[in-house]
Amino acid sequence: MKRQRNVNLLLMLVLLVAVGQMAQTIYIPAIADMAQALHVREGAVQSVMGAYLLTYGLSQLFYGPLSDRIGRLPVILTGMVIFMVATIAAMTTHSLTILIAASALQGVGTGVGGVMARTLPRDLYEGTQLRHANSLLNMGILVSPLLAPLIGGLLTTLGSWRACYAFLLVLCVVVTFSMVRWMPETRPANAPRTRLIASYKQLFGNGAFNCYLLMLIGGLAGIAVFEASSGVLLGAGLGLSSMAVSILFILPIPAAFFGAWFAGRPNKRFSTLMWQSVISCLLAGLTMWIPGLLGIMNVWTLLIPAALFFFGAGMLFPLATSGAMEPFPFLAGTAGALVGGLQNIGSGALAWLSAMMPQNGQASLGLLMTLMGLMILLCWLPLALRAPHHEQPV
Repeated sequence: MKRQRNVNLLLMLVLLVAVGQMAQTIYIPAIADMAQALHVREGAVQSVMGAYLLTYGLSQLFYGPLSDRIGRLPVILTGMVIFMVATIAAMTTHSLTILIAASALQGVGTGVGGVMARTLPRDLYEGTQLRHANSLLNMGILVSPLLAPLIGGLLTTLGSWRACYAFLLVLCVVVTFSMVRWMPETRPANAPRTRLIASYKQLFGNGAFNCYLLMLIGGLAGIAVFEASSGVLLGAGLGLSSMAVSILFILPIPAAFFGAWFAGRPNKRFSTLMWQSVISCLLAGLTMWIPGLLGIMNVWTLLIPAALFFFGAGMLFPLATSGAMEPFPFLAGTAGALVGGLQNIGSGALAWLSAMMPQNGQASLGLLMTLMGLMILLCWLPLALRAPHHEQPV
């Protein structure tokens, strides 16, 4: 009975996080139409994603500790209401500045889903079960970025880019109603009410937590910079239609799904899986960068390295998240806030940086992805050297 209840909670959590995932990527095929309607260059529209990711990350730093004090459900409902207000503003604006501000407010709302994606599994599981649950959760979450660009391309073709935001509004209403109706409280009843500064001090004082955190930042930042650049490179750079962009955009995402499944196999050593993840991310960055340096760019030079990076990151997310969260059962909200929040702040900052770099080839994209792969490797090395034979996360 308890197992079935936990599975149902994970399914509800997937729906909650899907709202935020779709808000990040649903408008990718419509970037050219948005730029034309708002009278701005296509590269400037990338700032919408950067603003969303930054506030999506920052808000988690508040949601997590707050959920440790007052519970998970009240915090979730507050975030969803904020998202609905912001989506209405985005749907009705005619100004890029207001759209960026509305996107930032959307990030404030859906940040609650980001932190709960790390917090609720820790409330429900531990040990190998936690790694397996995180793997299943990441597999479920990856379905929404797979569907979002297809939905966005279809809505843009049939109507306009504003229909993408109307769809998000309806989805959020449905998810919020489901949470009110069926979501129980999962915060441990005996959890102490630790002060915020003391909680952050305890977490940042743990070297392994910091290493796993930086690895997660690198993994999500590499994906975010590809998502932010691909619409421009495939659309304006290669001259493809919005529907073609939406289809090509989702092709690397099944690799992340497969990576999450690969990481969840219980008969594999944790350290072996981590090495496979790290090497995949670094190799992907190099294979994206080298053709760019040679002035080569086509669909395959973009999508093959992206798929390899998505596979490595798909493995990294459940593994490194489990490693970071495992030692802190009574600080799950705060730990989840730091893991999710700083992850998205880092990826948002990289998306902003990407928007300011030249978009006439894949060299700048490849450089940024390679740097993220190097950061992941450098953070994993001390953990691998400290406990190379451990089966479970350190």
